[in-house]
Amino acid sequence: MTILDLPPMPDTADPVILPGLLTALGVTRRPDPDFQASIDGGFTESFEAYCDRISQKEA
Repeated sequence: MTILDLPPMPDTADPVILPGLLTALGVTRRPDPDFQASIDGGFTESFEAYCDRISQKEA
């Protein structure tokens, strides 16, 4: 199967972003307001907080 075998996307469809594509192109991602709200609410741990937590030595 090639990309030519795929059906065309509708004009109203959201663009598909492949994982790592933006990074490879040097484009920064827009922050997701829902994800930021979950971090602010304490429901989700940020990447920085995760790195800090796992790098702490157990007492």
